[in-house]
Amino acid sequence: MDSLTQATLGAAVGHACWNRQLGRRALLWGAVLGTLPDLDVVLYPVLDDVQRLYWHRGESHSIGFAVLGGLLLARLLWTHRWKTALPFRRAVLGVWLILLTHLLIDYFTIYGTQLLAPFSRYGFGLGNLFIIDPFYTVPLLGGVAAAAVLGGPAGRRAVTTGLVVSTLYILFSLGSHAYADRVFQSRLAHRNVTVLKSLTGATPFNTLLWRHAALTPEGVLIGYFSVIGNRPGDAVRFERVPRNEHLLAPYRGQRNVAAVTWFSKGFWSAAETNGVVTVSDLRFGEFRDTPGAPPETWHHAFSWTITGDPDALPTQSGVPRDTRAALAVLWNRLRGAAD
Repeated sequence: MDSLTQATLGAAVGHACWNRQLGRRALLWGAVLGTLPDLDVVLYPVLDDVQRLYWHRGESHSIGFAVLGGLLLARLLWTHRWKTALPFRRAVLGVWLILLTHLLIDYFTIYGTQLLAPFSRYGFGLGNLFIIDPFYTVPLLGGVAAAAVLGGPAGRRAVTTGLVVSTLYILFSLGSHAYADRVFQSRLAHRNVTVLKSLTGATPFNTLLWRHAALTPEGVLIGYFSVIGNRPGDAVRFERVPRNEHLLAPYRGQRNVAAVTWFSKGFWSAAETNGVVTVSDLRFGEFRDTPGAPPETWHHAFSWTITGDPDALPTQSGVPRDTRAALAVLWNRLRGAAD
């Protein structure tokens, strides 16, 4: 998820583990350790475009790094900072919990994380949370802010409350996600659609409106369902986005094309404008300026230009000109509108 959320979660977990021994310093140490895996971007200047795609949320977001790296970090911090303040086992437990919860909430997003890197580059991602969700972050942030001001037992209660509320929200998101996924699956089965693989993901800033992507032999089907705006028996409108595989044929075998197809897990679509080929990842949703806008006008969060240079993978902007109109389309969907 976003860096603010990761730092806040780290601060809350660190405070819950170490506040009696370290006081308010536990918040700072937790925030630093919670941000640590996302610092993989510091190597971007020495990596090319393709390497960056593989590297981000790779080794630094793996279980191996969390366990072995966490043990090493705990040893260093305990030896040089905490030896007289808390037992070594408690230092290790706190660091492990901070790093592992970082991986866990990244796993909850569509982007996911390479939990088994470097042995496997598969990106594990469930999709029950959007990468930015204030309903998850605000309770944590409130608890951390209160602990920083109040300290003592009142601060501990505030952090505990924030962790409990945010965890309950995640549990709700898991149930809402499973419910929406069943609706999508049943609608596609009713239409006898051949689905090769599919995924359901949260839409921006909420866990009430869900988006489904289904890979079929004819392309990728995209549909929406609102758990508060639609009834279980309502029809789901699916729109087909062609993959246009022929546009990538001249570039097959290149590193940049292999990276994009790996990253998108097959949920991609190619397009050509004025002789320039772009590939969009269809997992992350799209912005539509107007209701009923055809797929060729959609703005995708992740799009790349494909050229003859196998090491080049320029990113295209996915932000529409009229973001207010795009958010209005999303709001109408949440209320149950077909588009």
